[in-house]
Amino acid sequence: MNKYCVNGFKFQTKEVSTNKKTNNSSVYIQDDVDGTGQTIEYYGVIHEIIEGRYSGWPKKKIVLFRCEWFDPSHRGTKVDHQHNIIELKHIRKYRSYDHFIIAQNSKQVYYAPYPLRRDKADWWVVIKSNPMRRIEIDNVLDVAYQNDVAIVHQQVDIELETTLEHPQHILEEVSDDEILNVDEEISENEENESFDNEEWDDNENETTEKEE
Repeated sequence: MNKYCVNGFKFQTKEVSTNKKTNNSSVYIQDDVDGTGQTIEYYGVIHEIIEGRYSGWPKKKIVLFRCEWFDPSHRGTKVDHQHNIIELKHIRKYRSYDHFIIAQNSKQVYYAPYPLRRDKADWWVVIKSNPMRRIEIDNVLDVAYQNDVAIVHQQVDIELETTLEHPQHILEEVSDDEILNVDEEISENEENESFDNEEWDDNENETTEKEE
């Protein structure tokens, strides 16, 4: 095949992508080489897409990319962790015979040259592509599942919360006794207000009777 869609990417061979506005032949893969947990990224170009089918039942098939890889060592790959920039020396190739990868393990990249710097003519910048219709999140927050119980101590109105917010966003801890005392004061104030309203109504009734 000359093109294949997987993992939200549309891959094409180098021959098909030549002289086109979009280049979909660049690929990279992550691998744990020595088993110590240190991950190495390999960057390359797809030259051939092969689909292998197995005889018998159930029917099975596998798609492989035959790639040409760049040198993953420090002589062919530079990583600037401060600015998150990856550079490849495209004239240096990976000498080991390890051309084939499984299509499901691949991700897509784009190689951008340095047009205005002659000292960087042999180097390309790696730009990683995002898969279509997907959003990748590095820092994933903990999710509360259905069996987990969430305890809510007190609900506060949003308008009241913004009104009582400190201008310097300073938070103060309040004990339960203080909250009870505030509730008692509020209830007493409400009783006094209701009593004052009753007296005001009685006074109004007396004045109207005298006027009549």
